[in-house]
Amino acid sequence: MDFMEMLAKRNPNMQRILMETRKKHEEELKEARDHLGEIQEALGLGNDHLSDDDLLEAAEAVEMMNQKAYDCHLCTFTVENCDMCKYTNIVARSNKYLRDDYFAPCSMYKTNRKLREVSKLMNASGLGDRFKQRRFETFRPDSNTAGAKQEAERFCEDLRNNPKATGLMLVGPYGCGKTHLAASIVHRCAEFGIAGVFVVVPELLARIRTSYRTGDGKAEAVIDMAKSAKLLVLDDLGAEKASEWVKEQLYMLVNYRYEHMLPTVVTTNCSGAELEQELGRRTLSRLVEMTKPVNIHASDYRMKLAASR
Repeated sequence: MDFMEMLAKRNPNMQRILMETRKKHEEELKEARDHLGEIQEALGLGNDHLSDDDLLEAAEAVEMMNQKAYDCHLCTFTVENCDMCKYTNIVARSNKYLRDDYFAPCSMYKTNRKLREVSKLMNASGLGDRFKQRRFETFRPDSNTAGAKQEAERFCEDLRNNPKATGLMLVGPYGCGKTHLAASIVHRCAEFGIAGVFVVVPELLARIRTSYRTGDGKAEAVIDMAKSAKLLVLDDLGAEKASEWVKEQLYMLVNYRYEHMLPTVVTTNCSGAELEQELGRRTLSRLVEMTKPVNIHASDYRMKLAASR
């Protein structure tokens, strides 16, 4: 006589509970035996012999798998409401018949997690709201810009495999799509888990001037962040005349990245001679060595894009 039976003899209520438990156990066992073939097939057990306890555990595993499949079928996934799948609890893991894929986050959760990671990196990049939406998929190349798009995409793949990949210098007239491609690079690299910093150079120069006058240190903080970024985009370089002091700040930024072989992407509408005049030979010399030139001979991309809407 086991302990439960001894208690049941002394307590009528316990005896009733014990009888109900045994009855439920027998009913579950009978149902499992009636569906033995289906259970074995669902779990890939073949004709393996199962003890009563193993059969009940296997039946429970099939029921849990079916419930998960049903819940997934009804799932109304959105990025906002997705959370870790509930089928990762410790109790469920004690069932030896559940496969590893049962406990893995569902594909929609993985998608949601990736989107959140990309969004976080993009928010930290410094890109404005308009250019956060610019991607390679939204770039509309023509015969003059297709090569530049390919170079930009190739750079992203290179950086994915080599954190010291050679950067790019996108050169072309206003409105040819340089900034769209540079923003697309930041977005694609964010998808690869690479944090990029996007700096509009005229805005940086304005910050440096203001910071120099007020001594608030804000420009230094931006420069320090740009120095060590895994990927840096310098947009519209050479568009504005800089003082000798500002040129020196830009040189220190570029030289730091040069010495540490950190990938840098530059967009400019200036010729080499114009850049040398605006930045100085030292800075330009390093940028030339750090980047691969990509010339974009195209008419106004923005006007063509607007006309196609």
